Amino acid sequence: MTAVVIGGGLAGVAAALTLAERGAEVTLVRAGPGATALGWGAVDVAGASPDPGGLPWRDPVRGEPLSPAERLGFLLRSRPAHPYAALFPEGDPQRAVRAAKDAAVALDAWLRPEGLGLGGGLDATVLLANVRGALRVADLATADVAAGDVGSAESIVLADVPGLPGYDPRAAARLLAGELAALGLPARPIRVAPLALPDALRAEASRPARLAAALDAPDAAPLLAQAVAPLAAREGLILLPPVVGLARTLPLLAAASERAGCRVAELLGAPPWSPAGMRLDRALLAALARAGVSLVQGRALALGVEGDRVTAVELERADGGRERLAARAVVLATGRFSGGGLVESGDRVRESLLDLPVYDDRGRRLDGEPARRSLRRRYADPQPLFSGGIRVDGRLRAVGADGRPAQANVLAAGELVGGFDPAICRTGLGFALLSGRRAGEEASRLVAEAASA
Repeated sequence: MTAVVIGGGLAGVAAALTLAERGAEVTLVRAGPGATALGWGAVDVAGASPDPGGLPWRDPVRGEPLSPAERLGFLLRSRPAHPYAALFPEGDPQRAVRAAKDAAVALDAWLRPEGLGLGGGLDATVLLANVRGALRVADLATADVAAGDVGSAESIVLADVPGLPGYDPRAAARLLAGELAALGLPARPIRVAPLALPDALRAEASRPARLAAALDAPDAAPLLAQAVAPLAAREGLILLPPVVGLARTLPLLAAASERAGCRVAELLGAPPWSPAGMRLDRALLAALARAGVSLVQGRALALGVEGDRVTAVELERADGGRERLAARAVVLATGRFSGGGLVESGDRVRESLLDLPVYDDRGRRLDGEPARRSLRRRYADPQPLFSGGIRVDGRLRAVGADGRPAQANVLAAGELVGGFDPAICRTGLGFALLSGRRAGEEASRLVAEAASA
């Protein structure tokens, strides 16, 4: 064994696939999908916020919308605690943009064979509406929702699927109109129209996941296209709730768009449901299989250390058996609390495998004290616990309290790295992608160095 990646979300998969592309033998240990499977369709690299203290939507001087590349540069300058500082320590926005574009090309190539893909980009902002009608200022997104950029649509139709829980298209239309006005964008016709699905499909609408699965059937594409066609509007955009298949989303939307003669896309998901994360997780697992990455379903229990290096990963497989994997390089992509990278044990927060120090976005140590001490009573207050994670150096090696690598061959990627709250900064999956790619590159160098030693 040459490299072991621990964690099966976007960061871990990106690291494993990057290692495989460079010829390394790699095993990915995955206890579950983690936070990636909870995604709504956006893969933001730059992020945006209406909060005046956060990232701006418009340039305060020109009054024009900022491009994602410009917003990424703003983030690099204004948030030194964000882990982008480790990826781009010189704060060069052009280097960050190039890295993001390269990573986006790679992710699109991993997803396309599974009927998904990536859309958007760093050159122009896309405005994506969710199922509530709220707008998201975005850059990258899975292709099914990226095609739903409302900013470039002259008219918008929200498809009504009667009986679909958690989706009120009329309320969404009102909110969407207000959101466009709040951003200072021209008004445009927004209407709601019923989607006349066949009885067999309409019967599944009470459970969104079941409707999505039913639309994966081989004969579903023409049925969906036929139902969408009457909704068409010249130079318009038809937005469907996020139920268009679990495995064949892009072919389904392409058939509907061709029949309607206009763009057909999905709305972003929102609580309590969205299949976008499940689709992404499924496509990433398929990419691992195509690349020949060995996938072990199980949980890492401990790391075997010899001197300044980790030489093995001890794990418990999903079937209850124990296994020891030899490793020349290890990538920790274990996430935070949902992925098991951070745990509360003995009434104290700690990193689960090497007991690395944990910091919030203001540099305060969180490990060694109960999680509740890092929570605030008011929901709107900054929550230090949610920005907590370990620190890394410029090569993404996990570091100890002295700022030096804890082990020479242990790297970290994704949300295990602290310094930002993904729910506020909106860069969780974007950083997972970029840091996973970089960790894979660095791990491949460590493997090559160990092989030649």
